[in-house]
Amino acid sequence: MAARRISASDQDYLRAIYDAGGRSRSVKTGEIAHVLHRTPAAVTAALKRLHGRGLVDYRRFYGAVLTPSGERRALEMVRHHRLIERFLVEFLDYDWNDVHDEADRLEHVISEEMERRMAAKVSDPTTDPHGDSIPNEALDALEDDARRLTDLPDGTAFEVARVSDRNRAVLTYLEEIQLVPGACGAVARRLPFDGPLVIRLDDEEITLSRTVSDSVFVRPA
Repeated sequence: MAARRISASDQDYLRAIYDAGGRSRSVKTGEIAHVLHRTPAAVTAALKRLHGRGLVDYRRFYGAVLTPSGERRALEMVRHHRLIERFLVEFLDYDWNDVHDEADRLEHVISEEMERRMAAKVSDPTTDPHGDSIPNEALDALEDDARRLTDLPDGTAFEVARVSDRNRAVLTYLEEIQLVPGACGAVARRLPFDGPLVIRLDDEEITLSRTVSDSVFVRPA
């Protein structure tokens, strides 16, 4: 039996839960509301609806975890979104900080045939322009061992694996300082009293706000 269609709004909820780690942990209502710019009441109503359809396991005060069916639906949207971003950058000359909103709109409407043709055109890439992994056509689960730059101990050398694509201004800044996927650096120190993070990048020390360091995901170099 073919899977029942779900609305574009509910697809957004599933992808937001996935992006927040909701395949392995419970994602709070407030986290989803912040990412999608929705009210907590609207998020709660959506989670109850998705719970009723067997796509999330939702419990009041604990949040939501994707079920296997929900994860597969989310992975489909993730694949669409990231393929579209790659296509826009490679063939339509978009900057990497301009593609997220376009992909948000288009991910809901492309057909599976268009998805296959788009994937072939960009040679079946494994990552999008921001370093995020693109699920394969079989929608197999993705593995991700990258950590937030914010969480690294002082003195740790790192290579940037991916960056969040949700803040256009942050992406512009990361491009300016060349803290992009593939860049290598090291954590120099953390300033006191919850101060910013200082990193070394190309023999230069750069001070990063929490907003920026939270947007960068790295692996030990």
